[in-house]
Amino acid sequence: MMAEKILDLVCRPARESDTPDMLELTRAIWDGHDYVPQVWTEWLADPQGQLAVAEWQGRVVGLGKLTRLSSRDWWLEGLRTHPELEGRGIAARLHEHLLDLWLQSGAGALRLATASFRLSVQHLCERTGFEKMGEFSDFGASALSGAVETFRLLSTVELDEALEIAVKSESLAFSNGLMDLSWRWASPSQAFLSEAAELGKAWWWRDRQGLLVLTEDSDDDDDRVYPMVKLLACSNVAVPALLEDYRRLAALQGFEQARWAAPLHPGLLPLLEAGGFQREWDAAIFIYAKKHPVV
Repeated sequence: MMAEKILDLVCRPARESDTPDMLELTRAIWDGHDYVPQVWTEWLADPQGQLAVAEWQGRVVGLGKLTRLSSRDWWLEGLRTHPELEGRGIAARLHEHLLDLWLQSGAGALRLATASFRLSVQHLCERTGFEKMGEFSDFGASALSGAVETFRLLSTVELDEALEIAVKSESLAFSNGLMDLSWRWASPSQAFLSEAAELGKAWWWRDRQGLLVLTEDSDDDDDRVYPMVKLLACSNVAVPALLEDYRRLAALQGFEQARWAAPLHPGLLPLLEAGGFQREWDAAIFIYAKKHPVV
């Protein structure tokens, strides 16, 4: 028997006073490892998107975030429903509320990520005009010892050239032209490359034959830190060699493993295997996108 939909929900901007309700709502999600409490204050202060909540009978029973990544790239994230009230239309109302905000004031493309096993979210995306544009999963390889002299740090004065090479690279087509911004995906831009270059996390490979941009992530199970690919740009034939050099770079930086939330593209999978990378997660992340009707 289906649960009755809640009709008298109020979707509104979140307030600091909603914090206790947020903590109660998220405490059991992902076995207590929900990231929302860590970013809640930052999301509240974001002047360009909106952190929204669904209020019912005086308490917050759901939340979601519309985030502006660039003028043409927008992201939906953090969609949560109180575990006791799942299946009562709260997530759908929040999704539609944030979608309406983007249609009113956004541009470009609105994207979101959901797990392959979250069928309800996939159905919601399809119902509201989103199209699935990619599947990604976690791949890893052990770091390789030995010298590597094929990388040179990207300078901030080289951003124009780096962006042109990234956008035109064959390998970027595997992800439909998107780079990973730590579990958000967007089109490469000078701003994203500049941030990585300033942090010393972007490299030319083999005298501009490729470009590698990394970040660092951690494992919830044991708190180990490891490098993660944000952007890998080169010709398809060069992907295995670049991946092997990435593994050597990881070792030189003191890591035991190199990882990539890589596209599950049939053309990329044999290249990953040739570079020594194995899939480490049975599930996948699905990326959905909707284009703004006003060009």
